[in-house]
Amino acid sequence: MRTNPLAAINSVALAIGHFSSLHEMLDYALAKVLEVVETEAGSVYLLDEARGELSLVVHRGLSAAAWLDFDHLKLGEGLSGRVALEGSPIVVRNLKDDPRLTRMAARAEDLRGFASIPLKSNLRIYGTLNVHTRSEREFSEEDVQLLTSMASQIGLAVANARLYLDLQASERKFRGLVENAEDLIYLTDGEGRILYANPALERLLGYPPRVLNGSGLTVLTLVHEADREPVAYALARMLGGEVVRALEFRLMHADGVRFRWFSQTNVPLRDGAGAAAGMQCIAHDITDRKEMQEQMAQAARLADLGRIAANIAHEIRNPLGAIVNSITVLRRPGAGADPRLLDIVTEEADRLDGILREFLLFARPPARAAVACDVGELIDGTVVLFRRDAKVPAEVDVRVHLGPGLPPVLADPSQMRQVLWNLLTNAVEGPGEGARTRAVDVEAAVRADGSAVEISVTDDGPGVSDPVAVFVPFYTTKAQGTGLGLAVVDRIVRDHGGTITVENAPPRGARFTVSLPAVAPAEVPARVHAHGDHPARR
Repeated sequence: MRTNPLAAINSVALAIGHFSSLHEMLDYALAKVLEVVETEAGSVYLLDEARGELSLVVHRGLSAAAWLDFDHLKLGEGLSGRVALEGSPIVVRNLKDDPRLTRMAARAEDLRGFASIPLKSNLRIYGTLNVHTRSEREFSEEDVQLLTSMASQIGLAVANARLYLDLQASERKFRGLVENAEDLIYLTDGEGRILYANPALERLLGYPPRVLNGSGLTVLTLVHEADREPVAYALARMLGGEVVRALEFRLMHADGVRFRWFSQTNVPLRDGAGAAAGMQCIAHDITDRKEMQEQMAQAARLADLGRIAANIAHEIRNPLGAIVNSITVLRRPGAGADPRLLDIVTEEADRLDGILREFLLFARPPARAAVACDVGELIDGTVVLFRRDAKVPAEVDVRVHLGPGLPPVLADPSQMRQVLWNLLTNAVEGPGEGARTRAVDVEAAVRADGSAVEISVTDDGPGVSDPVAVFVPFYTTKAQGTGLGLAVVDRIVRDHGGTITVENAPPRGARFTVSLPAVAPAEVPARVHAHGDHPARR
């Protein structure tokens, strides 16, 4: 009695995924097919598209001589080859009478009735399902439909198996690329916890991946303390789904002493709803480049210091000479305490102090402690102190203009006050000749694209003749100038990743513009810093 066809189809469908290998599943399916259509023999061919060849994978009821004879068929060869090529079933009542039969072993095997059905899935052909009888048999339309249904289930299983194998091969390929990469590659969850890190983590920083994987440690725990705050701001953007490229920072070695520089680019990881659920990062080791840059910068600093040493010796001679001469006069017998000479001593001593202070600031800048700074508060606070300074003429009018929606900047507030103080001092010391009212305008506005805040200081002076030379140490056009104030400004601004430019602004004097990278509102912590020491008193 014939097995229930629907039960047989369901049996094959349920069997998919329950076998450890594709071969076992195909053998089980072929047995069910032979049972339901009541035939003595059968086979399954799978197509190798790259070679254009069919391979006999499983068979039942065939002698060794038979299956060895047609274990491989070219695409288009014989009956099964035609089915695989054209995608349509072929049904034969008696193989001995069919001229399309190319392998004689089938006749020697005394195979008569034959049906070959393509294994299809999503319009793609994966092979053929074949059944044989040893007596003449006319397979009915119902038989062909049943075989086609079962072949569809087998085709789906083959498609899934091949997809799985392809995914495995792809995973092995890319895992090999990741694990053998020179760069540090790691994944995090939405909180910045490290979920995976490739072996470069151990090679570069001494951490075995197993120490971090699943430990709950975040990226920030590895970041150098001096870089932690700016990286925290960037991390908030990255975990929010933004791609941040070429972010440079230091990661600490496992020994807690050494560190390495990295340039990192991230790509967001997204969940099924498209929301950012973490990030995957590639961090390229740039330690050698940074060391080379530092060596070049050190060489440049040494060259600058050599030039500065010669200049400072010259600059010190004049005030020292004035002080010595005044003291010599005061020490003469009967000489009174001439207030004019005492004033000269005081003024020249102050000048010496200013030269040495600015020289030290230029030659040995203090460590930068960057925080999110309110630009408006920085400007207002510095201007208030500047107006109260005894050296600033009372008639100087310092006006402040703050644009709307100023974002914070990531900066050392004390050093930024120094920048503003030096620019204001430069503006006041160079007014236009004969000007009744000396005005200095300090303006701040956010750049149109929101990427930076621009602070400008405009004076009523004669302008600048050389916009580049004004930032060179000891370049000055002022009788009492040290030539270091603007050099210090240039160095501090560059150290903050910003730029400073100068231009003439007729009918007024010179306009100095400092541009500093803005911090996005989402990156700003609850506490925003704007306070620092008075630059003139450090």
